[in-house]
Amino acid sequence: MPENNPVTPRMLLVWLVENAMDFVTRSIDEFDNDPKYSVIHFYSAVELFLKARLLAEHWSLVVSVGKTPDWEKFVEGDFLSVTLDQAAEKLDRTVRSPLKEEALDVFRKLATHRNKTVHFFHGGLSNEASQEMRKDLARERLKAWYFLHGTLVNQWTEVFSYWSGQLEDLNDRMRNLRDYLQIIYDQLKPEIEQGRKNGTIWEECPSCKFPALACQPILGVPEWTICSVCGFAAKYLNIDCPDCHSECGKPVVFLHEGFGKCACCERDFNPEQLAEVLIDPIIAREATKNGDSLLANCDYCDANQTVVHVDQVEGQYFCTFCFSFSETIENCLRCGEPNTGDMSNSAWAGCNACGIGLSIYQSIRRESGMK
Repeated sequence: MPENNPVTPRMLLVWLVENAMDFVTRSIDEFDNDPKYSVIHFYSAVELFLKARLLAEHWSLVVSVGKTPDWEKFVEGDFLSVTLDQAAEKLDRTVRSPLKEEALDVFRKLATHRNKTVHFFHGGLSNEASQEMRKDLARERLKAWYFLHGTLVNQWTEVFSYWSGQLEDLNDRMRNLRDYLQIIYDQLKPEIEQGRKNGTIWEECPSCKFPALACQPILGVPEWTICSVCGFAAKYLNIDCPDCHSECGKPVVFLHEGFGKCACCERDFNPEQLAEVLIDPIIAREATKNGDSLLANCDYCDANQTVVHVDQVEGQYFCTFCFSFSETIENCLRCGEPNTGDMSNSAWAGCNACGIGLSIYQSIRRESGMK
């Protein structure tokens, strides 16, 4: 390697991301005629994207747990890299930007398909595979891509924004897999129509894009629903529009995140407005009397003032931005802001609201040579 043209972590990041996108492209191209390699290449892409996020933080995080990082060997590719679960743990504990548990579960299932193919064989990928097995693979692929794509373009946008156009092109191509599920949706249409007559609200699935997520018209309580076509599990929440009180008889539906629109008056809602609607008036009076805060900050997604107390659900505290549940609220020991998550180190690290943690963390990185 020429000394006047040294490899940098940024160069490695670019190569790693482009390699991951190439694997996704190959996976899409191969799904119809060579599903065996399609599974292998798609799972390889998932691992590469996770390693790219670790690399963006610091190159040594890509090295397997228990192995000594060596830059020269790393550049040459002569090292053992992290597994899926090791990457997930580092993203949580070191990068402090964890994968959603639902996403990790889907990636693990994909890893099982890949391992069967590489180390033994996968009955669902043989030439004699049934159409039903192909549908199952399409379901798993769409769910995995939904979580991967969302993580890259939303949660990790500061790292992957440079490739946003290419990621959207891949997203458009990935939707072609829904053709495998069209026959399932066609078979379910009579059941969906009957459910609609009985008051069920059918929402479009974020994964397969079919209107097959059954939502009950219960107001103010976060619930889980599962897509009847692809099996994607999503949280949803319905509210009565405070402007028109849903004169059309339809609640405002929020699916997997705190953005929604009233079908009657067309008012747009964001997570902060949703949190205000969900505040219990009795709790509000008690909080005002005691000088307590009505809202808290979410340690998971770093959103401010989006966590509200919801009495009817297990976990009690609900973030209207990322739809995560928490059991307790703790005050930051530095700024006093209420937050979900463990605040035991907040006296020196601060919280996402006061920003102390980020500045100290960056200072530690500089002092330790982590550029």
